[in-house]
Amino acid sequence: MMKGNAKRVQAILLAGDRGHARAVKGRSKAFVEVAGRPMIVHVMEALLHTPEISEVYVVGDAVRLEKIIAEYGLLLLAASRSCPVHIVPQRETLYDNIWYTFLRTLPGHGPHEDRAVLILPADIPLVVPEELSDFVRQSKALGVDYVLGITPHSALLPYEPHDGQPGIRMASFNLREGRYRQNNLHYVCPLRLGNRHYIQDVYENRYQREVGHMLRLGARILWREYRHLWVLFYYALMHLAASLDWRGYGKLANRLRAWIPLARIERGISGLLRTRFRTVITAFGGAALDVDNDQDLDVVDKMLFPWKERQARLARAQGPHGSQHAAQPPRKASAA
Repeated sequence: MMKGNAKRVQAILLAGDRGHARAVKGRSKAFVEVAGRPMIVHVMEALLHTPEISEVYVVGDAVRLEKIIAEYGLLLLAASRSCPVHIVPQRETLYDNIWYTFLRTLPGHGPHEDRAVLILPADIPLVVPEELSDFVRQSKALGVDYVLGITPHSALLPYEPHDGQPGIRMASFNLREGRYRQNNLHYVCPLRLGNRHYIQDVYENRYQREVGHMLRLGARILWREYRHLWVLFYYALMHLAASLDWRGYGKLANRLRAWIPLARIERGISGLLRTRFRTVITAFGGAALDVDNDQDLDVVDKMLFPWKERQARLARAQGPHGSQHAAQPPRKASAA
């Protein structure tokens, strides 16, 4: 474990069930059981075993969270890892949950503009400490204000149905560099985000398969940020290519994605959020497999252990230096 907290970051774990949160099996996703334990327990264990994490702030139903954290021995684990756990009562929106929890992480004196936190949801029970470590290390090395994790489609193929085994086929977005899915990991300096209020808009229209919602979101944001109307061209191409790809028109989707370079997308998001935005790649796959419906839950419940073992083998193969994608070529991140 790392000595001291100087090189460690705080994590905000989102387990709320208000606003636009989606239920699974009619219940709050954080508390639905996977392999005999609530989803949030799997995610918290991964966080507490991640050397780069100094503290965990869990946002949600405080009464239920306190009961589960005590019942499953997470406080003892947190003490053994020198990684305190704090429970934060949920508010009405995702944005409020993130913002007011972030304020609680701040010490009593500033400045705080460069303080970064790791933000992740409670519905990714397949995430492993190695992926969290890989993401945090890469994000810190970039020295920007907002880093989003993405996972190559090729890394998700082993989790799709094959050879008689159940699986999950996740929607991906298309770029010149390949097909990717955002992996639910965010490394953020909240005070450096000029347009952080757009986080709620994106959350409410976050499902990639619902193309109409995504296009309406793009139009609404770009109408306000008219200086960045050029982004609409790439935004529309990206989601059109995703729609074609999902419907089986892979060749046509590949032609479209040749017009969508990742660096241009990063530049556009930097401008829209008025910050310095970048992406990093993690190839484990677990963080990208969020549980959004009853069918996915049934599959993850059955495949949790073999899929986690697969990620463990991948971590052992990569060794102490982390992801094969860790050394990415530097790209200039533009701010508005």
